Amino acid sequence: KWNCSENLDWVYYLNDTTVKDLNNLTCYEEPLKGKPLYFISKSIHQANKECPATCVCNLINVFLNSDIEELQLVVEVNCSKRNFTSLPGFLPEHAKILKVEGNHIDDLSPLIKNPIYREVTDLYIDHNSIRSIDLLEGSYWLRNFRVLSLKGNKLTEIPTYAMDNALQQNPNMPNAIMLYLGSNPWRCDCVFTPSFQEDILFKYESQIQDIFDVRCSYVEGDENSMASIVQLSRSSICQLPDDYSIRALDMLNGVLASLIVLVLGKLAYDYYYFKKTGKLPWIVTKMP
Repeated sequence: KWNCSENLDWVYYLNDTTVKDLNNLTCYEEPLKGKPLYFISKSIHQANKECPATCVCNLINVFLNSDIEELQLVVEVNCSKRNFTSLPGFLPEHAKILKVEGNHIDDLSPLIKNPIYREVTDLYIDHNSIRSIDLLEGSYWLRNFRVLSLKGNKLTEIPTYAMDNALQQNPNMPNAIMLYLGSNPWRCDCVFTPSFQEDILFKYESQIQDIFDVRCSYVEGDENSMASIVQLSRSSICQLPDDYSIRALDMLNGVLASLIVLVLGKLAYDYYYFKKTGKLPWIVTKMP
């Protein structure tokens, strides 16, 4: 039995003519315990060969798919802090986990346009420049992901109905889903926040791993600035401005003042008309 966490390049170049029991050699440590050594070495070699430039690719798990009676690979691709401005255009076969934290990515369209991303279930895209996930609405990827980490981006809102609908259809719910939404400048107002609370934060509290870090954006003078959204009451979100009653009173005073001016103006006109013609105003002649 062999330690498959070490470099296995030497195994890749073996064959069953030089090593008679090559196909019987197995790994002895988790997560590859009991898996065939030669198969593992070939899989690692292939993953490294197909790995995007500057990224690091690792085979982190192999499991038996009982439905098709075949070994399934889980390849992790780590492209974090590589100055990427877009998601990689290609990935190794069996890439399930993609880490692209700390780059300059602002577009998620490859998740729906590039077929290689149908296999990617875990996406860590923290600390990039994502402003919207609207284009993922109704997509295969959003209905089938396991991990979506969007910490530290530029999100102000998300399509709550679309996200709720996707999570309800996701076969990985409830135990295999993890969402990270913290450290974004979330919009906090009476239009977006109530549905964000009810349809996402409260409903999927178990899936959102950093729920208390989902905070309102910084707004100077706003009492909800940087507040944890899940802890906000409806009244604190939808409250009227402090000077609302003052402004309403000012408007009423303005209307009353205008009416007084109109009455005085009419009185002055009627007086002038009476002095000039000797006739009373029309409304006076109709009074009993």
